[in-house]
Amino acid sequence: MSELRPRVDAMKPRAPMPTRTADPRPPDKFPSRGRYPSYLAFGACGAFLLLSAQLLIRGVWALGDGEAAWDAYIVSFGHPVYLAYHVAAFIGLTWFALRLFRLFPATQPNRMGPMKRPADAVLVAGLYGVFFTVLAVGTLFLGGALL
Repeated sequence: MSELRPRVDAMKPRAPMPTRTADPRPPDKFPSRGRYPSYLAFGACGAFLLLSAQLLIRGVWALGDGEAAWDAYIVSFGHPVYLAYHVAAFIGLTWFALRLFRLFPATQPNRMGPMKRPADAVLVAGLYGVFFTVLAVGTLFLGGALL
């Protein structure tokens, strides 16, 4: 049996040619028009995720340092800068989550076990419903209505 070998020079040009590279340029309409502003805003919400995680880590660290450190941590959230950040983060992360939920159906297989996948609108509506339910319960809990 003869062994077939690939030809290593099969894609080689017949004669040496200069390689022309394109000049670097941003995509058309970047960044002010088209879908780019919403893409950039979606990516920028990562800053809210990062800063909120750092605040959470700072809180865990304060718990380990004792009651005085925890009290100082809680009191610091009364500062207007923290209040403004939390309002902006709430709006930004809510928008981020709702936009992410719209992408969810594209990542799901056509079948979920023996069942056929529900329509995209049903999946998104279910995610929105769960999100707003958790948001409402969390708001009531943190507001002191549920204890």
